[in-house]
Amino acid sequence: MKQVKIFQFRAFVSLLAAFSFATLAVTGVILYITPPGRIANWTNWTFWALNKQQWIGLHTCFATLFFIVSVLHIWLNFKPLISYFVNKAQAASKFRVEWLLAIIVCGIVFAGAMKPFAPFSSLLNLNDRIKFSWEEPKQRAPVPHAELLTIEELAKAAGMEPDIILQNLNAGGIETNISDIFGTIAKENGFSPNELFAIATGTTPQTRGFGYRGGDHAGQGQQGGFGQKTLQVACDEMNLNIQKAIDILKAAEIEAVADKTIRQIADENGVHPSRIRQILENQ
Repeated sequence: MKQVKIFQFRAFVSLLAAFSFATLAVTGVILYITPPGRIANWTNWTFWALNKQQWIGLHTCFATLFFIVSVLHIWLNFKPLISYFVNKAQAASKFRVEWLLAIIVCGIVFAGAMKPFAPFSSLLNLNDRIKFSWEEPKQRAPVPHAELLTIEELAKAAGMEPDIILQNLNAGGIETNISDIFGTIAKENGFSPNELFAIATGTTPQTRGFGYRGGDHAGQGQQGGFGQKTLQVACDEMNLNIQKAIDILKAAEIEAVADKTIRQIADENGVHPSRIRQILENQ
């Protein structure tokens, strides 16, 4: 009786090559439609729960894996491949025509990518239209990659005083200083840079703040900041039962009462107000 091998390395390499190629195809299509980095990073863009950098990471890693297994595949089948090409090279001229045609097609694609002409120009233009279709004027950063700027640099780009931005952030329960990186602040407080920028400029409905010019109540945003609201008011706005909220916070080792402000509760429990906000919003 013929003994069956438990593990076949050739089959393993072939399957690995197939799986990695399939993953490359999927990630390639998704990267074709992703927005530019300045949009993706500013809005915390995700697709299937993965952000742009994660999709790029997947594509890069599986491209490396595919390259490695391709080299292994050639090594395992080196003699048959050499024999195949030698035999074909000695065969009819039809094979040489196929080789020539394949080289010509690759050359045309290369030229079309370098200096686009139809239909390659249409393909690349479609790519641009899809990528930039994700951007909305209200979500546009004041400058590209604004999330990499400090508060001071961002204030200059937005035409605001740094102190105004700091006051608006503090009114929203976010403590920072002018030398902190804006994107880092957003990540630490569970916001996208775009959402945090709305708070920083006083244009978000929940935190109409200092420097907001949208109505007669401009400059009174301290009263509307999340940190300055009582737990009762915050729960009413989130449609949460106050007793349920108190119990949820208690389960997270945060003691709270309805008539205290979020800031007071946070200070008494040694946490940041944004932590309380995250707990309540996740219910």
